[in-house]
Amino acid sequence: MNAETTTPMWTCGMSLTGYRLVRGRGYCWITEMKRTPLEDILAEIDRALDQGFYYLAVATVLTLPDLCVSLASEDGRSNGKGYVKWCNDNLGNEFAWVTGDDLWSFRCGVSHNGRFGDLKHNVGRVIFSLPFRGNTFTNCQMNDAYVYSVEDFCRNFMSAVRSWYAAHESDATLRKNLDRMVQYRPDGLAPYISGMPLLA
Repeated sequence: MNAETTTPMWTCGMSLTGYRLVRGRGYCWITEMKRTPLEDILAEIDRALDQGFYYLAVATVLTLPDLCVSLASEDGRSNGKGYVKWCNDNLGNEFAWVTGDDLWSFRCGVSHNGRFGDLKHNVGRVIFSLPFRGNTFTNCQMNDAYVYSVEDFCRNFMSAVRSWYAAHESDATLRKNLDRMVQYRPDGLAPYISGMPLLA
């Protein structure tokens, strides 16, 4: 080759929108779907259900509307009124026997008192059936009791949260608030702690 000859250079480009590069085995890199902090919480609820930690799963699921309301609000905060509205707007027929007010009462009762709230609204008692011989209940009312299989309740609730997030993920307020959400930070959180995984 002489100075006038150009060596061809090949380049390849691809978009990794929605993905990130992570180390695979050895020295190779693989793509992994980026997970949002919200999806990490949902995955932990799934793991709790799979391991039989049902109270933990229910208590955490009942806080999800708070997280969604906080992500969408200008001040990054939730309140009872916003929680009730989110539930009424986003939970479908899988929750037809309860209102947003009922769910707010469940959430407050479980979080603060270890019971399913005052239940002054649509139902007088909440019963979650645990896995047993394939029996399931989905959104049932028996007399004044609301009955639901614990796994179906949690997974149907999480499905509604995923649908809500997919519809709002490009919202500027949500994007701003998402960074402040408690989340796994595999490389730390500079300038505080770097080089080690954190929950911050």
